[in-house]
Amino acid sequence: MLTKNLVRYRIRKKQIKPQFIKTNDKSLLNTASQLLELFNESIDKTRGELLSESKIITEHSKCNSIITHGLEKLLLDRTKFNTDTPEELVNFRQELFSFTAELHNNGEIQDLEMYYQTIAKQFQKDISEIQNQLYSDLPLNQTVSKFKPISPERLLHRYNCAQVQGLLIHCEHLTLKIFNPDPACLRQLFKYLRFHQLLAQITQLNDKSGFKITIDGPLSLFFQTQKYGMNLALFFPAILHQKEWSLTAKIQFKNRNEPFQLDLDHNCKILSHYQHFMAYIPEEVHHFQKSFAKKISSWEIKHSDSLISLPGDAYCFPDYTLQSEKGIKIDLELFHAWHSTPLIYRLKQLEQTEKPILILGVCKKLLKDPAIANYVDNSNYFKHFGFLFREMPTATSIKSVLDSLPENHQG
Repeated sequence: MLTKNLVRYRIRKKQIKPQFIKTNDKSLLNTASQLLELFNESIDKTRGELLSESKIITEHSKCNSIITHGLEKLLLDRTKFNTDTPEELVNFRQELFSFTAELHNNGEIQDLEMYYQTIAKQFQKDISEIQNQLYSDLPLNQTVSKFKPISPERLLHRYNCAQVQGLLIHCEHLTLKIFNPDPACLRQLFKYLRFHQLLAQITQLNDKSGFKITIDGPLSLFFQTQKYGMNLALFFPAILHQKEWSLTAKIQFKNRNEPFQLDLDHNCKILSHYQHFMAYIPEEVHHFQKSFAKKISSWEIKHSDSLISLPGDAYCFPDYTLQSEKGIKIDLELFHAWHSTPLIYRLKQLEQTEKPILILGVCKKLLKDPAIANYVDNSNYFKHFGFLFREMPTATSIKSVLDSLPENHQG
């Protein structure tokens, strides 16, 4: 991800437009190739050495310096450094500090040169070697352990993608339209939506040719969080896998009174750096699923993989699908601390149903908002088919809802 000073855009009549680069520009491809050659051969180099060598490339490039520093930042994001402090270094520091403390207490050291000579003699090393070893785990001295390769052209596409992401971090509201979607690609999109803990209002387009997906950004929520803005930005590359799409977002900077509008569609021709959704499971989610399987053995829990219909020609992509040994099936949707607007919208929808469609899990932090608390307290649907949780739901809280489902229920 690019830092704020590396995001390039233009504003005109309340419209904000990212300044994309041409991915076939020879000068940019040449600079990208030079940087990649350096990073591809960076294993075991220190961060300081890598930055010094990349500085030479960026400063001598004919391209805009903001662009070249942006490319450098994206490559650093793909670089893994050794950040662990070895036990032998910890022991060395302790021994060195104990020895120097004794020197100071004895008062026999007359000047700095004598101080250095005494330390060098004690540890049988040159003082410069001792100094380097002492600070070997500082960021600039950390060595490269791994670099994730990328082609020069793909790096330029990654740069254009990062320009949009840098704006979406400040998003107040986002509307995405997917036209004539491929079912498999659409499922991938919703999996990324769920993975980044983004809840959306999903409806069909008027002509039934696709879907409209509305997501509230962090700046529209009472529970504002930088993480949510980052998650929204991280979701954008998943959109690029869709063949036909359009996006409208309201961008609100802290130092501006009015928002700007970002309009973008598939004609931007940015290639996504995301592969097909990988089934990575965060530790807290894995723990929840394991606990569920242990405590509620008569039910099976798995991640949902399809949309379900809701009243009002709307849809949702639940977090989990639950099925009992008796064939009872129902979906579970979780509302985290930044999901206030989607929660109210969902409660209004479900009050119209005659039978349970979803089990709703609601984070207790949402109830800090009096309006949300009032909706939850007065929801007849939530009273029967909802539960509260702190950070992650517990099997016990879900079990009480599952036990209340009619035996002939089918999701």
